[in-house]
Amino acid sequence: MAGAWARIEEWLEQHAPRSYRMLPPPAPEAGIREVEQELDLTVPPGLKAFYRLHNGTGHPGDFGWTPEPETGLPSQGQETAWLLPRKHGIPPVQHLPYWDEGPHTIGRPDDPMVRYLAFAATDRSGLYGLFTDCTPGPGYGRIGTFEEAGIPKLGVWPSFADYLIEVADALYENRGVEYADGHQDTKVPGLVDQALVWDGPAHPRDPEWTRFA
Repeated sequence: MAGAWARIEEWLEQHAPRSYRMLPPPAPEAGIREVEQELDLTVPPGLKAFYRLHNGTGHPGDFGWTPEPETGLPSQGQETAWLLPRKHGIPPVQHLPYWDEGPHTIGRPDDPMVRYLAFAATDRSGLYGLFTDCTPGPGYGRIGTFEEAGIPKLGVWPSFADYLIEVADALYENRGVEYADGHQDTKVPGLVDQALVWDGPAHPRDPEWTRFA
């Protein structure tokens, strides 16, 4: 995981300095433990290792939360947290239990032993995003996708580390990410005011978006 994220962070530093500057400090170990205790699960190693580097992909304000004073972050964010493909962003670990929605509430199987953890979403609502399977067993650590009123889709990537490896490869190859089923995303790396944003070249959402070249 660390090697893949280091490649992503190096790309941000060189090409998207505004995204790079807004990366937060590491998550407090106590915060990780509290989430595990509250949700009765064990965060998979790859995702936990990421949180030990950065407490999310951007400013807590991008997700609607005020940063803790000890983080040293400014009071307001710059909407740079949504730097992963499909405009996914990873929030501060201590706020994971408080997302309004996610696979723990959408289409969750009846089995009370199932443990899904939504860890990334496309906006503050948390209605669409990524989750990891924290259920003990052979599927532990798999990455899946979820959406409003839909059944969570497991096995999109074998692990968080595999996901980051593909993100890093897509960044350096200037292409959309490839999924486990073989299809390739049409959203590619681009920039909006020195911040990384993945979008479709044909019809970008932001008129100021330019494809990275």
